[in-house]
Amino acid sequence: MNQPDPYLLDLLARDTWTEEECRWLLHYLEHTPGTELRGYLLERFRRQGITVPDSALQARLLDRIHERIRPQGETPVVPLRRRPWKTAAAAAVIAAIAGGAWFFTQPSGKQPQQLAKQATPADRKDVLPGGNKARLVLANGRTVSLEQAAEGRISGDGERVNKEDDGLVYEPSTHSGINKLITPNGGQYRVQLADGTIVWLNAASCLQYPASFNGSDRTVALTGEAYFEVAQDASKPFFVKVNGMTVQVLGTSFNVNAYPEEKSFTTTLLQGAVRVVAGKRQTTLAPGEQSVLEQHSGSLRRAAADTEDAVAWKNGILTFRNDELAAVMRDISRWYDVEIIYAAGIDEKIHVTGAMRKQEQLSQALKILELTAELHFSVQGRTVTVSK
Repeated sequence: MNQPDPYLLDLLARDTWTEEECRWLLHYLEHTPGTELRGYLLERFRRQGITVPDSALQARLLDRIHERIRPQGETPVVPLRRRPWKTAAAAAVIAAIAGGAWFFTQPSGKQPQQLAKQATPADRKDVLPGGNKARLVLANGRTVSLEQAAEGRISGDGERVNKEDDGLVYEPSTHSGINKLITPNGGQYRVQLADGTIVWLNAASCLQYPASFNGSDRTVALTGEAYFEVAQDASKPFFVKVNGMTVQVLGTSFNVNAYPEEKSFTTTLLQGAVRVVAGKRQTTLAPGEQSVLEQHSGSLRRAAADTEDAVAWKNGILTFRNDELAAVMRDISRWYDVEIIYAAGIDEKIHVTGAMRKQEQLSQALKILELTAELHFSVQGRTVTVSK
């Protein structure tokens, strides 16, 4: 058998694995076809009652991982079934493995020694993942850093807004001044609007909304990405304004991805019904569908959607499905608040597929990319250089 790298040897010497170690081994297993090491890993999983799944075995494998992969040692690790985000996270991992790819760009002949060399560059330094960070701009112009603000009432000239459990909660009032919730790179935040609508705001995004909806409709404006669970009120339709596009809602759950630097804006519907209007073009979505507005051409089309992928970011997962490398790295940049530089010869348009936990530190996220793609990453401060 080819000699595996020290990290693999360390894992394979153990009787059981933590959640993170199990995921790493499953990733590696899927991307070492035709090697003795792959055979060894298959046999090891077989001894633990775990098999590499096809689509019919995904749920069964997930159950087996829950039951058989248990943390050991002095440092406790919460089992998969106890994680609050376990359903979406585990589903994303298993679906990626069963679908045959985390990242399709790895050549089949890549050897463990090469992987070990790439996975542990001497110049790598950890960058912590993002978290609940945002600033609130009240109608009177006052700015509040929510990361530093204490829980309780945030005064705002009649605006009734409270910070509760790392989120904002508005109460109905007579004040309808416009507020702004702004997340930086490396930040995300949740807000419950005065009508009961809940919005999860992704990194590098901005939501503008009235402190209370006192008119005939409920209109908010978005830049970036957000997931909405709209409170039903047939007498007051809900509108999301996004850079020339309008999403009209009565009561529903949907995701809008509208970063200005991306090629297209997508609206993905989970429940209910929405109408997307862009200029003279419009389309109505049913659950499980998404609209795609191409920024360059202005075309608007409707397509089937993977709703789990669309909202994975809210559930703690960075997920990519046949996306261009440049788009993937923009997601990395937004979440870890780092600058991305491409060395000469790097094709930013290669397509990659995969997923990773948003709780990963930058080094682990980059390790996953290195293990599964013909890429190398070096980190200097908050700058990541991508090379061959």
